[in-house]
Parts: sequence; C-alpha cells; structure tokens
Amino acid sequence: MRTAGLLTIFAAALAVASPASAQTLRDGRYPVEELAGVLGELHYFAFTCQSRNAQEWRQRMSELMELEAPARGSYRDRLIARFNDGFRRHERRRTRCGAEAEWEQRRLAIRGEALAESLRREYIE
Repeated sequence: MRTAGLLTIFAAALAVASPASAQTLRDGRYPVEELAGVLGELHYFAFTCQSRNAQEWRQRMSELMELEAPARGSYRDRLIARFNDGFRRHERRRTRCGAEAEWEQRRLAIRGEALAESLRREYIE
C-alpha cells in the first residue's frame, strides 16, 4: 500500500481527534494512544525503507499531539511513549524492507483505519 493511501486513512482520525477522546478507555488502552503507536510503526518503515528524511508520520504525530495534548503533561508523554514504542517494535524485530515491510504496512493500515472509524463513530455520530 502506498504512503499516500495510508495518509488518507489517518487524516480522518486526526480530523476527529479531540481532548475528549482521551476519556475513552478500551481494553486498558486509549484509542488515540493506539493510533500514536501505529504512527510510530509507520514512521519506522518510512524512515528505514524510504529515507532517513521521511518525516510524514512524525509530522502526523505532531498534529495529533497538537489536537490531543497541546500542553506538556502525562497524557502527552504517554502519546510520545506509544509513538516511540511503535518505532522500536520493528527496530528490535529488524523488520526488513521489501515484501515483509509492505505486508506490515498493510496490516497497520487496516488497524489504523479501524481506529479512525472507531473515533469517528464515537465523536461524530
């Protein structure tokens, strides 16, 4: 799946994210925190497989933090930690670029789309 398609998926999530979404806890995790982890995982693939200058997922994370946690605090720290955990997950596994990375990115796109839809349903409908 191409990066442009993945960006579209997360644009919807970022559009509906709000500080209120931090209130919703599912299975011990906040959906926005899960989204931060997915963004970190995608950043790993862009950074490693495309270019060290690829920063689109980090930029999306910055946008998410501006919407969710614009001030310093524990929630902002948790979002950053989840992003970094997502990046490190593949760094530790040494996920290789190519078919393996493409499969992982498709899996992440599906997960991100589900999170975005969940947030959309909860805050728009």
